[in-house]
Amino acid sequence: MDNSKGPGGFRIFMPTVVFLVLFAGGIAAGYFFFMKTTQKKAPEGPETARPAGAATTIQVYFPIEDRLQAEDRQVPRPPSKLASARATVEEFLKGPKTAGDSYVPEGARLLGVYDGEDGILYIDLSDEFRRNLKVDALGEFLLLRGLYESVLTNVYGVADVKILIERAETETLGGHISLMRPLGETVSQTLVEE
Repeated sequence: MDNSKGPGGFRIFMPTVVFLVLFAGGIAAGYFFFMKTTQKKAPEGPETARPAGAATTIQVYFPIEDRLQAEDRQVPRPPSKLASARATVEEFLKGPKTAGDSYVPEGARLLGVYDGEDGILYIDLSDEFRRNLKVDALGEFLLLRGLYESVLTNVYGVADVKILIERAETETLGGHISLMRPLGETVSQTLVEE
């Protein structure tokens, strides 16, 4: 008597089919998982395509007279943290569009931004940022605080900001505020006139 066609044979055959289906499904899932995790990301930079017309609004704080004044600026949507930092600092260096005397030094250029340890963002500026500075202690404080507030407002994941001039640490811009440490502790204080 042939039991393979009866109820007993079906019970032996069915678990084998279920096992083979599950085994094939596991192989397929592993293949798709492996392919997804090993795909290379598109390089970051000018060659990265952005959707046409994609823009975002950032808020930039400018030192004007004896206070900070916020201005909204439209910039292309940055694809990364460092691109967002570059866009923010470049807008800051353009100076305010509103009337009033600005402390932003003329001719200053952004040379680079670098992500450091512990969330510190390094901003490398051209020497014009120091050389063309024409401010007193309050003006220097407001200039640095405006740059600091602009970056922290628009760039996520930044704990503090450190200024470099021509790729090197500089003691101070105008002799009033030390740049040897990150700016947060110094410029986040309220300046009290005596």
